[in-house]
Amino acid sequence: MLNQPMDPKQEQKLLSKLRQPVHISYIAKYLLKCKEFEAKEILAPYIEDGIIEESPLAKNYFGLKKQN
Repeated sequence: MLNQPMDPKQEQKLLSKLRQPVHISYIAKYLLKCKEFEAKEILAPYIEDGIIEESPLAKNYFGLKKQN
């Protein structure tokens, strides 16, 4: 699953679940069905684009970035 783009349906499912911060282990196991390090690699472009951010309150929790 490394370096493979997500299909639009899978991407929409992921982003809809990230309205509230979710731990990376849940994202990996249940949403992306991959290992944690792979999930972090998949999330990296979304973090760089400012779509997803790591929670400032807890390490390894990711959610949608608040829009101002």
